[in-house]
Amino acid sequence: MKTHLSGVLTIGVAFVLVASGGCVSREEYNKALTACRRANDELRKKQDALRLAEADSAQKATEMAQCNAALKARQQEIRLLESGNTDLRSSFDKLRQQYAKATQIKVPQRPVSIVLLPAPVDQALRAFSKEHPELVDYLPDYGMVKFKADFTFAKGKDDVSPEAVDALGKLTGILNSKAASGFHVYVAGHTDDIPIGKPATRKRHPTNWYLSVHRAVEVQKVLTRAGLAPVRIGVMGFGEYHAIEPNSANKKGNPKNRRVEIWIVPPGRFLTASAAAEPR
Repeated sequence: MKTHLSGVLTIGVAFVLVASGGCVSREEYNKALTACRRANDELRKKQDALRLAEADSAQKATEMAQCNAALKARQQEIRLLESGNTDLRSSFDKLRQQYAKATQIKVPQRPVSIVLLPAPVDQALRAFSKEHPELVDYLPDYGMVKFKADFTFAKGKDDVSPEAVDALGKLTGILNSKAASGFHVYVAGHTDDIPIGKPATRKRHPTNWYLSVHRAVEVQKVLTRAGLAPVRIGVMGFGEYHAIEPNSANKKGNPKNRRVEIWIVPPGRFLTASAAAEPR
């Protein structure tokens, strides 16, 4: 830019000298004038280009300032996220330590006994279970006899099978023995998580709640007909919500969860205080 300005000034001076009376021809004068005009045009172009460059530079500076501001904002967000991540890691480490301590607690290998049945009753129930291994399980630590539903009832029904009726009659004999006569009995029905499907079944058992209760009631009826006093009996249903083993995926159930439990309960543990301790 400086070179062009110098050239323009030189030409301008030469033009002044010529115009002041120097000995130059008209042709040379015209050439000098033309050169001066070209130089002026070139100067204007350079000045326009300079102004455009300065405007572009100012725009770039504004954009740079905006980028820097955005960068600072992102850096602040990153710092906040890093701080939050540190807090989460700290909380996770504390939870992991608590879990590690919890899993180090030794769990008893055998369940704590809920009730200790008299020896004659316990021995009789053990023999009863061995006599009906496919139908019955006896859990002495709980004082509970478990009837397997698939051998006690038809699928989706509450009619007690003849084999189960016979077994319940024998169980009633044990419960009416002198050693067991002071105990009450809870009959608890359970199902798995297979929904009630057939319309005819739903008409009588709308849900698994109904099916579990209805089956428990039918077992109670068999016990009562066999001679167990109704005042000693309580009946309940738990539906599908007290599984003893995981059900198969997609509500496919598990036979071990389909059951009726008969709990032999000391008088002091019956749920109502109005029940007599002795059978009527």
